[in-house]
Amino acid sequence: MDRMNFFSLLFVSFPETILVTVLGFLLIGIEPRWRDLLIIGAIQALNSFIVRYLPVPFGLHSILEILLYTLNIRLITRLPYYIVILVSLLGLILYGSIETIIAPFMLYVTGYSLSDVLERTFIRILFFLPQALIMLVFILAIKYFKISLISYSQKYNQSGEYFSNIINKQNLLINIIILMPLLLLIILNVTYNAFDFSGISDSQINIFAGLIGVIIAILAVMSAAAVKKIGYYAEKEYEARRAVEDLNQIEQLINSSRKQRHDFYHQLQTVYGLLESGSYERARDFAKNYFTTVLTTRELIKTDNLSISALLNTKVALAEAQDIDLEITVECSLRELPLAPLEASSLLGNLIDNALEAVKENTGGRRQVEVSINWEHGAYLITCANPGDTIAPEVVKNFFKSDFTTKEGHSGLGLAIIKDIVTKYRGSVDVSSEDQEITFTVEIPFKR
Repeated sequence: MDRMNFFSLLFVSFPETILVTVLGFLLIGIEPRWRDLLIIGAIQALNSFIVRYLPVPFGLHSILEILLYTLNIRLITRLPYYIVILVSLLGLILYGSIETIIAPFMLYVTGYSLSDVLERTFIRILFFLPQALIMLVFILAIKYFKISLISYSQKYNQSGEYFSNIINKQNLLINIIILMPLLLLIILNVTYNAFDFSGISDSQINIFAGLIGVIIAILAVMSAAAVKKIGYYAEKEYEARRAVEDLNQIEQLINSSRKQRHDFYHQLQTVYGLLESGSYERARDFAKNYFTTVLTTRELIKTDNLSISALLNTKVALAEAQDIDLEITVECSLRELPLAPLEASSLLGNLIDNALEAVKENTGGRRQVEVSINWEHGAYLITCANPGDTIAPEVVKNFFKSDFTTKEGHSGLGLAIIKDIVTKYRGSVDVSSEDQEITFTVEIPFKR
């Protein structure tokens, strides 16, 4: 195994550890303290010296040094473990990437063997110098251009300790899954070069291969967990987008209410003027028509699902602004609707928006959209109908495909989202086009 003397520790291992640590810290946006760097470098040089004299198989000593290096940073800086792991991985990966390029090149150019490098201190230091120079260039570039793989920028506070909450530890598993294979590839590449230059024996390679196999098996299990977590985050991101849309709809509802309140003042003036002029019958008819309109809006708010009520009222206000008659009928309780609030808003919102868009340009014809929500045969039945020309069967088949649209400037995602939600709850969605009317029918089975 590779042995290190005092000069190798002083001029190779010590500065190497400092450079790797600085790179790791800077890549996550933390400015390290030189006192800590010097202590970490000294302790790790001592660790390297001890590990290389331990009777451990080839490859295991490198993994053991990595673990000791991570523990070293943790003890000196008092940083949370998840930050320390990222610092170690990023620094070692960048340094290992440089070494896998420079070391074979230097062996080829100088004609030295790997045994010469490991056994002769001067040659070892000579091989380390270009790697150190490149790492210094990287460090200066990172500091000058303020490069950070993680968007954080923290320094020590007055007590000399790091802020410990700059990285979300919930994402540690995903970060490890992304970075660890890169580190393994670097270790494998170094092993291959060592074997190619007769630096290790066949038996050592076999032991090392078995060790790498165990690590790969562990990473496979961790990858499955990471995929699950990524799916969870993707779902949360989707819910967040829907929440933003719901907030926008509520904002529209509030603006609509303000407009109605402002309009009410003018309507009251009209009634007062009619009464002053003695037109009592006209004043009564005017007040009756206006009251009927307000009452219709109030009925929609009285559904027993608050989020759906808010959505429906918003759509009614939107339709009124576009001079479209939107009639909504809810003939059942919505408390047991199996859809999540965001999913219900997404499904109904896309259905109604699609219908409003279809009749928006119908200036000369009937501008009416009818929506109904019923309970039939153990399922919620949602229908949305609007006037429109007959749709060809081949077009209907493509309705629910992503990015398919018959309207210029539209994404075509609305109906695809509806299809995804319905499929998730084992429901169905059908389109009928007859008698100059297009009807979407959604069925969601009830599950307690």
